[in-house]
Amino acid sequence: MAIATIRAEHRALAAVINNMKGVLAEVKAGRMRLDFPLFWSMIHYIDAFPDRLHHPKEDDWLFCRLRQRTHEADALIDELQRQHRNEPLALNDLRRWLGNLEAGVAGSLDGLEQAVSDYAEFTWKHLKSEEHELLPLAELHLTQTDWNEIAQAFGQNGDPLVGVDDDAALGALFHDIVRRTPAPLGLGSRQSS
Repeated sequence: MAIATIRAEHRALAAVINNMKGVLAEVKAGRMRLDFPLFWSMIHYIDAFPDRLHHPKEDDWLFCRLRQRTHEADALIDELQRQHRNEPLALNDLRRWLGNLEAGVAGSLDGLEQAVSDYAEFTWKHLKSEEHELLPLAELHLTQTDWNEIAQAFGQNGDPLVGVDDDAALGALFHDIVRRTPAPLGLGSRQSS
């Protein structure tokens, strides 16, 4: 249950990042205008859900329990926690470029596209390390009691993909992003440029 929740939260983050990349590609190709409120919502989601809820649960529960059971994962956990601490800097870069673009600063679309690409690459590597290196170690070393406690902690976040969310605002935000993102990336209507 806990691993399924962690992976579902990873998929939700990946979906938002993929939408950001897709929307920028469409804007750059001249097929749509950038919906600034939608893009700000995407950045807010990344800040509010993974950085404020998901990562602290990983740090406080999953990583902590694994450190208690084995030192085999210590270096990996140190690196993942370093990445968690550095992620807000990457988000600030996204905010800066989006603000510049909204203000009409020349070259900002290219800068935003590069910042999103860099953020996506950083995130894919991070998620891959968690899912292909850390979780197998956790499966090997954690007890059923550990997993039950981790599942309870993550259960407080809910699953934004299926709409079960203790924080209704974040669940609503995720679904609003999907609804407003133009097709074929989301469910919204396509805005021409």
